Amino acid sequence: MSTITVPVTTPTPSEDSERLRKAFEGWGTNEKSIIQILGHRTAAQRKVIRQSYFQLYEEDLLKRLESELSSDFELLVALVSSYRYEGPEVDMHLASYEAKKLNESITSKKDNYEELIRIISTRSKAQLNATFNCYKDVYGHHINKDLKSQAPEDFQDAVRVVIKCICCPEKHFTKVLRLAIEKLGTDEDALTRVVVTRAEVDMKHIKEAYAKRTSKTLEHAVASDTSGDYQDFLLTLIGKDHA
Repeated sequence: MSTITVPVTTPTPSEDSERLRKAFEGWGTNEKSIIQILGHRTAAQRKVIRQSYFQLYEEDLLKRLESELSSDFELLVALVSSYRYEGPEVDMHLASYEAKKLNESITSKKDNYEELIRIISTRSKAQLNATFNCYKDVYGHHINKDLKSQAPEDFQDAVRVVIKCICCPEKHFTKVLRLAIEKLGTDEDALTRVVVTRAEVDMKHIKEAYAKRTSKTLEHAVASDTSGDYQDFLLTLIGKDHA
């Protein structure tokens, strides 16, 4: 019999703002944390986050991003400042055309990724998934493979994480959880962030992907690596199964 899974909602704009602020502070900006926050929000949510950040810290989130991040991370600025249609409609002609434009942008050797940034930051998730499928059909592999071999390391890391959040968020967050649990000394911040911020339906897919990837349940991994009230809290959110 399963415990009741606590309904988990997307963090509030103020909570996201606080996490972004924390990512900016300390020794070196935590780009991956920023990507995980902004890359997994809708355009409307990012707009409210920007407003909330200004209310809390009296500074423009865009200007803070520009000052903290190298030019390789301009995609994050675009994600915050651009409008993205979120509907289900897909234009297959456009998907085919933009798959070719993405390939040209990545393989041109000119380090000019304006077209790639424009497409990823303005197209809906449904449209982007169609474009990435066309890319794979035409070039025989996923776009992330070309990014890994062609683009500068920092830039391709940022773009690949955004693409993973769009295409298969459960695989991305499964990797984050696996690394958080397997590292020497559990990365409690990363572990907590994923478990607390994923919606119940997301967590179901993440649990399935984690079991497939590691051959053990997420519940078992968390129980083995945590203790006390913290363990109980995480297992309640995950939805621990009792014998």
